[in-house]
Amino acid sequence: MLLSLLGVAILWMIGTAYLANEARRAMSSGKDRLESVRQGATTSSLLDPKTAKDLDAADADFSRARSKLRSPVLAPLRIVPVLGRQVRAADKVVATSKGAASLAADAVDDLQELQGRDLGAGPQRVEALDDLAAIVARTRTGLAALDPGSPDALVGPLGDAVVELRSQRDETVDGLARAQQATEAVAKVLDGPTPYLLIGANNAEMRAGGGMFLSAATLGFDHGTLELGDVRPTEQLVLPAGSIPVSGDLAANWPWLDGGRDLRNMALSADFPQSAPIAAANWAKVPGGTKVGGVLVVDVDAIRGLLRVVGPVEVDGTRYTADTVRGELLRKQYARYGDDRDARRDQLGAVAKEVFARIEAGDFELDRLATALTDAVQRRNLLIWSSDPAVQRSFATAGVDGHLRSNSVSVAVLNRGAEKLDSYLDTAGTITSSTRADGRVGITVRYQLVNRAPASGPRYVVGPNIEGLVEAEHRGIVVANLPAGTTGVELRGATRTLLGSDGPTLVVAGSLDVPRGSTAEVVVTGVLPQGVRSVVLEPSARITRTRWTVDGTAYEIDRRRTLDLGR
Repeated sequence: MLLSLLGVAILWMIGTAYLANEARRAMSSGKDRLESVRQGATTSSLLDPKTAKDLDAADADFSRARSKLRSPVLAPLRIVPVLGRQVRAADKVVATSKGAASLAADAVDDLQELQGRDLGAGPQRVEALDDLAAIVARTRTGLAALDPGSPDALVGPLGDAVVELRSQRDETVDGLARAQQATEAVAKVLDGPTPYLLIGANNAEMRAGGGMFLSAATLGFDHGTLELGDVRPTEQLVLPAGSIPVSGDLAANWPWLDGGRDLRNMALSADFPQSAPIAAANWAKVPGGTKVGGVLVVDVDAIRGLLRVVGPVEVDGTRYTADTVRGELLRKQYARYGDDRDARRDQLGAVAKEVFARIEAGDFELDRLATALTDAVQRRNLLIWSSDPAVQRSFATAGVDGHLRSNSVSVAVLNRGAEKLDSYLDTAGTITSSTRADGRVGITVRYQLVNRAPASGPRYVVGPNIEGLVEAEHRGIVVANLPAGTTGVELRGATRTLLGSDGPTLVVAGSLDVPRGSTAEVVVTGVLPQGVRSVVLEPSARITRTRWTVDGTAYEIDRRRTLDLGR
């Protein structure tokens, strides 16, 4: 009898171990599938049929895991004080994961339906955006209601799984909230009737974080229909001195510039919400301009991304494709006109007009357009600001307005040589940090510039166009934004031109000349405020992008990255 009972006990233990292991394997498989979808999620990837299959497979994995955990063989463990809590917690984790997979699958099905709609007419686009916001809202509400439980008193990996799942849920819910706000805001703007100012920023001549504003037009909205007015070169739109007053940090940092009269002298800060209202006020006074409700900036790489969506366009006999647009707009367009400044006009705005016409005609696939716009926003190739406080809050929350944060680090080179050499200027940044005895983090930012300008070229491109420079010499102002409250700031390698506040950050800048074939390095040092141990490294729209190394690790900064320092 005793032997029989012992045999049954051994078989039960083997069975429970087998079921627990099978549940663990199924849960791990489902988790990997779900995480793969979450990490690589773009509009295009979510609409890929493979994503739906992966989500169905994840749901099946979680169902299998739950069936193992709810097997009658494991039922006795549920009443055991310690083991029972582990079994019940594992069941809750699986149920939460299954719920997340099911919500994601439903959202993908809804997106598939949305993708199949005809968006050729304006009202249909506004309706589609409203429906998209509703899909996001449903998914967000459902995820927020999922409760993976508490990690308290759970053993090792299971407790870690609860913490990880809760963190992923909260991160996803926050991201969906931002997406919902942004979608609702865009729908409101697209519905009209308030027009926006569309600015073409060319990366051949850089300002802080983006290209110089070289073309401008009024972009009208009427129930989802777009109407782009005449695209005009900004060099012809300079207002009389003192026309637009500039105050705050821009006035304090750049007192030697009448920053409101000339669109080309705007974007002196990487904090776009400082520059955008001035651009809007300027456009309201420009002959032929109008009062606008916001500002939208697109640059060469934004157009490049959109060309991948709508296909090639032709302007004045030149064909622009996603493969050729960089070379055409950064270099070749200037070479075509040589030194004839009267004949030459920046073509970025004209190309943008053709691209917008294609979009207005419905020549796009929704998922590809959404992906292109998302990439452009993350890389600072597209910026949007609204004078409507509610809409602007949504843009800021979604990160589409190019605002800096209180712990941002941003480095830019403002072109002050009146040439088009920025695409020939290679840049690399290095950040090193260490924790001081008082617990604060010391930071050193090294910014290297290499001038690879050609041996010759049109004077408009290689200069010299101002006194004191020689051919192909680049004159710039290196502007470095550091977290607010940084102390002991020093700058080496350039002649310091300012040290002060810039929106939510501290800013220091210095001027320097870099002859053709030469290398220069600017070094900025400082001590971060107490408690600040991470920074947000901001992307720049410079072409080619700055290469960054932070505490020995190389990063591709094509979007905001939060990095821990002082380790």
